[in-house]
Amino acid sequence: MRLVILNDNAPGEGFINDWGWSVLVEGRGRFLFDADTKEEVLLHNAEVLGVPLTNLDFAVLSHWHYDHYGGFPLIGRLNPGLDLYAPPAESVPGWGLNVISAGGAGELFPGVWTSGVIGFEQAVGVETPSGLAVIVGCSHPGVDMLTKEVLEVSGYEKAHLVIGGFHYPSKASLDRLAHLTEIIAPAHCSGGETKAYVRREYPEKFLAASTGSVIEL
Repeated sequence: MRLVILNDNAPGEGFINDWGWSVLVEGRGRFLFDADTKEEVLLHNAEVLGVPLTNLDFAVLSHWHYDHYGGFPLIGRLNPGLDLYAPPAESVPGWGLNVISAGGAGELFPGVWTSGVIGFEQAVGVETPSGLAVIVGCSHPGVDMLTKEVLEVSGYEKAHLVIGGFHYPSKASLDRLAHLTEIIAPAHCSGGETKAYVRREYPEKFLAASTGSVIEL
């Protein structure tokens, strides 16, 4: 079971990156969470990492911002008819994908749960040998709130890992998050101050993540 960071704002040596977020999850099925901004970024980094962008079981879009959905036309060409679980939208592009409007919290796939759409965003929880991994996009509703919703729907009391964009959270939000998870990996839109705060206040929980990171669970 592993999480492969195809793109993050923070660059990794040998990779290209831009402002965006995309994670390939391999384990409980094989699926993509968000698809960055540029197709060429996903293609290049997947090739360097040696992970094909084909043979996916499904895909998830956290929310309808371009830095999270820009690469999905590529995914549609490579995986025609693939199910994409996305928040409801007035106008949904086809992209060659089967876009399914996510609503309430529930199980998307055996061992994979959605928080349900809160505001306009969803997060997912993935069962791993180490515990529950919670993946967030930008956490506009609050990373602690999204994590709590994923824990509730999955039946877990505590997460093993929370990773993704935290959207410049307050210290209080991060303190609440620290009670909900064993490991915290701020990425994408979390901000340097967030990373510094978690590293300083919760050094045993902090995990650095950047473009090209592979997290084994």
